[in-house]
Amino acid sequence: MSEHYNKQTVEATVWCARCGKNTPHRVFDGRRQHCLICAALREAESQRAKRQGELFKGNYEQDKRT
Repeated sequence: MSEHYNKQTVEATVWCARCGKNTPHRVFDGRRQHCLICAALREAESQRAKRQGELFKGNYEQDKRT
């Protein structure tokens, strides 16, 4: 069963199944949310994928014109 926190709690350190260790998690409306470390890694991966997509999109658009 998941833990519930009081409404003033912003962050809690709990076990993260993805990281495999105790990490800080967001707490919103008394419920535990995402691991802050995993969220940062997902954001970095998203930014990297976006940059790669723009890189290849430019090449594709250039090839399409010729």
